Amino acid sequence: MNDYVLTLLSAALVSHVLLPPSHLPGFGLACAVTTALGVCGGRLIEHWLIAPWQLEDLRLFLLLPWLAVLAWAVPLLLARLRPGMISQGLGTPILGNALVLGLALPAMAEHTPWLATLGWGIGAGLGFWLALTLFADLQQRTEHEQLPRALRGLPIALIGAGIMAMACSGLNGLFTQ
Repeated sequence: MNDYVLTLLSAALVSHVLLPPSHLPGFGLACAVTTALGVCGGRLIEHWLIAPWQLEDLRLFLLLPWLAVLAWAVPLLLARLRPGMISQGLGTPILGNALVLGLALPAMAEHTPWLATLGWGIGAGLGFWLALTLFADLQQRTEHEQLPRALRGLPIALIGAGIMAMACSGLNGLFTQ
């Protein structure tokens, strides 16, 4: 679980630093949809292409084009479905997120059931959206004059990420098998 928490927090921190706060709601939704579709599509690629042709060594190279298509298509789909939400220019940060790839590879390798894979993808996407929302709230709360100048910007974001990592690590072992 620690690997997943660290992946979530690092991706959220990198995305939070690279994107303006006005893009975060659209980015969070796009990442949630991309994660769910990426994990489920990765399972389909595993089932129809990798396992029958015994291409286990090429798993990464077969999954990356699928994730690139999703990173391009999901913001376009969201722009049509929710015109008021900012979704332009989100393809590159979504493609850069290791979250989708980090979740899709273990799901493909462990051969979990379809419903569990779908739940895992949706849960991870919603958790990532929550982490982005918390980081956006942190950024909004730290734009005060009372905060020392040396802590403004990235230093306070790193402190907030550390506190969130400690809070998430408290959940370690909660859902053991």
